[in-house]
Amino acid sequence: MNLFQKVKMEYSKVEWPSKKEVIHSTAWVVTMTVLISIYLGIFDILALRALKVLEAII
Repeated sequence: MNLFQKVKMEYSKVEWPSKKEVIHSTAWVVTMTVLISIYLGIFDILALRALKVLEAII
């Protein structure tokens, strides 16, 4: 059995996700990316303002 036959045999054992599962997973990743981006953006703005206040005090 050569390498390509072994690869083909292993490749046939893979259980591929359905189209619905792929769409659901993609939507989940996009949603979480947007939410985390918003959270980090708000944190960045607040941290910048806090640093400016501290800078004004010092």
